[in-house]
Amino acid sequence: MTLDELLAREGIRATIARYTNAGDHADYEDLVPCYAEDGVFEFSDNRWEGRQAIGDALHAMARARGHGTAGMLQRHHLGTCHITLEGGDRARATTYFLMVSEIGPDHAGRYLDRLVRRDGEWQFAHRHVVVEWINPESRVAKAGLVKA
Repeated sequence: MTLDELLAREGIRATIARYTNAGDHADYEDLVPCYAEDGVFEFSDNRWEGRQAIGDALHAMARARGHGTAGMLQRHHLGTCHITLEGGDRARATTYFLMVSEIGPDHAGRYLDRLVRRDGEWQFAHRHVVVEWINPESRVAKAGLVKA
């Protein structure tokens, strides 16, 4: 592995961590720039294109599940992250996640990402969230965002 490859991988991990931290704290001013201007976000049966549409969708989903309400907790824990570099400014990553809420294990799955480096920053060109398991008591399930 070259130094450039190592720096690319760490830059990608930093973007993934920034997104996760911002999402758990509903900090959309920090989260939305993790996407390229023409980025795509897929979740459940939905697809949004462009930063504005992605930001609006994430805000709506947060409201639907009561994010930020007193007594509610949301923490995504990231597991294995497999990164494949595809040239100097393109990459793919698969990252496993487990989300813990006030009910305990809430849902789990994978992030399937295509990333691009623009102006030295790694951004999501396309993020597809695949929920592989969900607790039927999850606010996400109860809001109808994902089928339990």
